[in-house]
Amino acid sequence: MTHPGRNDTVITLDHVSGIIDDLRSTGEDPLVGIGGVVLRRKPMAIIARLCSDEVAPLRVASFLASLDIEWLAAHRRIRELTTGYVGLETLGTTPAWNALVDADEVTVREYSELMFISGLRAAAIGLPFLPSRGAAGSDLAADAGLRTVPCPYTGETLWAMPALRPDVTFLHAERADALGNVDAPSERDFLWDADATLARASKRVVVSVERIVPTAELRQPTLFAHEVTHVLEVPHGAAPSEVPGTYGADFAGLTAYQRAIAGGVEPLSALRDAFPEVFAR
Repeated sequence: MTHPGRNDTVITLDHVSGIIDDLRSTGEDPLVGIGGVVLRRKPMAIIARLCSDEVAPLRVASFLASLDIEWLAAHRRIRELTTGYVGLETLGTTPAWNALVDADEVTVREYSELMFISGLRAAAIGLPFLPSRGAAGSDLAADAGLRTVPCPYTGETLWAMPALRPDVTFLHAERADALGNVDAPSERDFLWDADATLARASKRVVVSVERIVPTAELRQPTLFAHEVTHVLEVPHGAAPSEVPGTYGADFAGLTAYQRAIAGGVEPLSALRDAFPEVFAR
């Protein structure tokens, strides 16, 4: 982890694939966390770099996934996913991802939202698991191989949710300073604080931001320098997803993408046509 005073905190997009390479060079099979919630604050500029030919398919954890996983799937850069949801909200499903699932080319670990967050919270506080009711009434616990534990006070049987600890997590935010202090969103929207939970569960944290600013200009940091490994300035780095209060999601592009798929265009070509600016980075 980086600490205030180090001079390697700020990086560029060109360093992104090297982070994965460095982890793999030590023999790790890294679990990659991706921040953002559905079509909000997805680190799309970083994800585009993870789709390069030099990056082998990844193991990924994405709380509520959308374009992040669709992008990786279209490039065939994902082989395992832990998630609570994959889709494009009102615009429908994720055809490239669905095709990989239907062809049994990926491993899927489906959690409820509470299961996913419980796993992150266990990792964040250094525990191997947290007791949870998050899988009650569903088949998710059996599918995930969860074990049970008795409550020592009431005797209630609870699910033991194992810690979910990404080796590196990629996030996008509005602002940070060069030391790695990251501001809270200017607009506190749906599940805005999920990224902080994901970051604190992770071994390394890389945050792309709209702007790197002097520390004095930060309004209310939500992640601090000792919790962040690297920051990089990437204006519109979440596009075509949304940064609430800064810019909206590209619904026209998303609609064009879905129409192209319905017309028989293969996903990668459809993404290139709908979002040329992302490929141009």
